[in-house]
Amino acid sequence: MPVRKTIHPKLTAARTSLVLEQPFFGSLALSLTFVEDPSCETGWINGRELGYNSSFIDSLSHDQVTAFVAHEIMHCAMGHPWRRDGREFKKWNQACDKAINENLRDAGYKLPDGCLYPTADESGKSAEWIFGRLPDPQENGQDDGQDDQDGQDDQDGQDGGQDGQDGQDGPGKDPLGEVRDAPSEPSENGEPAPTEEEWKQRTAAAAQQAKLQGKLPGGMARAVAQALKPTIDVRSLLLRFFQDRAASDYSWTRPNVRYISQGLYLPALHSTALGEVSIMVDTSGSVDEVSLQAARAIVESVIAECDPLAVTVYYADAQVCRVDRFERGESLIWQPAGGGGTDFRPALQAIEDDQTAVCCLCITDLYGTFPSDPPSFPVLWLATTDVIAPFGETIPLEQ
Repeated sequence: MPVRKTIHPKLTAARTSLVLEQPFFGSLALSLTFVEDPSCETGWINGRELGYNSSFIDSLSHDQVTAFVAHEIMHCAMGHPWRRDGREFKKWNQACDKAINENLRDAGYKLPDGCLYPTADESGKSAEWIFGRLPDPQENGQDDGQDDQDGQDDQDGQDGGQDGQDGQDGPGKDPLGEVRDAPSEPSENGEPAPTEEEWKQRTAAAAQQAKLQGKLPGGMARAVAQALKPTIDVRSLLLRFFQDRAASDYSWTRPNVRYISQGLYLPALHSTALGEVSIMVDTSGSVDEVSLQAARAIVESVIAECDPLAVTVYYADAQVCRVDRFERGESLIWQPAGGGGTDFRPALQAIEDDQTAVCCLCITDLYGTFPSDPPSFPVLWLATTDVIAPFGETIPLEQ
């Protein structure tokens, strides 16, 4: 059955309540087209349209319908329709719901029974962070979902499993619908495809309007701040760090082509290969394994592109537990060892004593003991937390 662009009276009333009482959600609600979709079980959002099943809306109270609309809007404000990036559909929906439902509940919205809430460890985390730590659907007796753009074959992001209430682990069955990927083509009436940047601008404007009226709850303000935080290109920053340490010199064998047309034969800057690089991997018990794996994937990509003369990997907790050396062209093989407390001094001293590294990359949560004086070589900390190191350059690993 085709989707009909109508609006249920309860949804009209809910949108009006949001406009009058909650300017943040009210302003953003006006950016969405409400469409009736009998083929879905509850509802869905894709950044342009909010789809709903009329029977589902009929089953809810006014307060619950209002919470449903706020829930779907929050997905857009957090950029969820644009951020799945090929992740498993059902598991992504679960992670997205956990990332926003706690803030909505704390703001006073009466969400329907059975909604997914984050565990203590998941509270305040992004959907990507939560996704990386959820069990796969296959491990819970589910099918493996779909990879369609609109997600129409998998209503509510799952087909069963545990109830998932109150932040329980497991896939759960959230009654508030699904986050579908944002459309990439204009609508039938020529409306351009929605973009994440447009929604960021709308969200920032709506938050400012609500704040001026004193109607932006603290928890919601923090969530909005997280959504609007600039994205850090970790790979580019790592690449720049290594490339800046490559030896450079002027060579007469390579004339500077910029000045040849002027009759001047000047030397060109010639960059040689990157020297030896040291990598310290924090293997203490406090380091999150999922974040560590994400960091390693990025580092492998950057090392392959920079092609250093050699890479020495130091696995360390309160001491150096293992050292592996890889010559140019060899693939990095990660063999972690350790698991105790954290003291950065032994590993940094070992790198200092070796006297071969042109720089050092440290993958860590930054919870540990630092030396009183920084080492003589440049250090970049790839942090799995938001802690800032007392010296060197710190790049947070955002997921």
